[in-house]
Amino acid sequence: MIEAVAFEQLMDFVKNAYGDWETRHPGRRAFGYLCTYAPLEVLHAAGFTPLRLMQLSGPVALANAHLPSFACAPARAVTERMLSGELDWITGVLFTHTCDTMQCLADIWRMAGPGFQVIPFSLPTVLSAANVKSYAVAELQRLAALLEAESGVAVTDDALRTSIRLYNEQRRLLSALHERRGCFAEEQLWALTMAGMLMPVEEHITLLQSSLLSTEGNPGAENGGAGLVLVGAVLDDPIVPSLIEDLGGRVVGDDLCTGSRYYDTLVDETREPVVALAERYLKRVACPAKHNAANGRARRLRSLVRTTGARGVVFLLPKFCDPHAFDYVPLTKALDEDRVPHLLIETDVTTPTGQLRTRLQAFIEVLENAHG
Repeated sequence: MIEAVAFEQLMDFVKNAYGDWETRHPGRRAFGYLCTYAPLEVLHAAGFTPLRLMQLSGPVALANAHLPSFACAPARAVTERMLSGELDWITGVLFTHTCDTMQCLADIWRMAGPGFQVIPFSLPTVLSAANVKSYAVAELQRLAALLEAESGVAVTDDALRTSIRLYNEQRRLLSALHERRGCFAEEQLWALTMAGMLMPVEEHITLLQSSLLSTEGNPGAENGGAGLVLVGAVLDDPIVPSLIEDLGGRVVGDDLCTGSRYYDTLVDETREPVVALAERYLKRVACPAKHNAANGRARRLRSLVRTTGARGVVFLLPKFCDPHAFDYVPLTKALDEDRVPHLLIETDVTTPTGQLRTRLQAFIEVLENAHG
């Protein structure tokens, strides 16, 4: 377990990461990104510290002049951060093409932003199509050249290998952390995972090593409640898993951009670095904005429910998110066929806690009554 004082400091950093980031990490040059398909190793090898841009949990006002009301909460909230001047100090932002909103957001930021570098980056959408690997390699090489010009640091094979080793170690440690989730409160697990997207990878590795060391000899405590799998996009706030824990349930697995999809699949360290990176981003668990006929998302969710022993699934659907909304239909069809109960929670910039508690409590009670 994390000491109370240390955890309080960690939560303060995660929830207020941008305000004094430069002071906390002197000499570092932050480069923002908004998606787990961003090749962090390339950013790191170019001398930058990748920094995930998360949505705020407060009112959006300035962004309304640039985005329609039906734009998703993550797009509106991060744009609010940018327009308010909160992100003026970062070097640039990498916009990975995952949906039409994010593709358009790159142009909006280029026109309305403070003048930092805006780089679009596009991996193939149909991951099982012909020539996808060669396309991905060419796109990674193009990105490396752009970052080299911005930083003045050559993205060599040796630099990429060093970065690959670091991020692979982070992924191994995060996987081990989530396997021992019974040793941590849900809020702690969330903070330890999120910290890796907001601080230098070297510091996060040390933090994870220390946290895992504290669990040695501790098998972890399970409350015996209904096990749930969380499915969705970005979990910007730990309110849902914390409520599940408070109500006697357990989160036993996830399929989230800020969860397992962040650390899934290692890069092959024996291969040519750029080729290995391309292969990792094509083989990793696909998000709803990507399509892989060989490894469908319904098959993945069914396997996740089965291996974790989950009794139910909670979908966290960002309001107006087309990829996840389209994804919801086949996933729930598969769960219905397997007779796995599921609950849909639509999220926005702010979500009423009282309503969340009531719905989660009712769902957990249904699962427990059905089980016994």
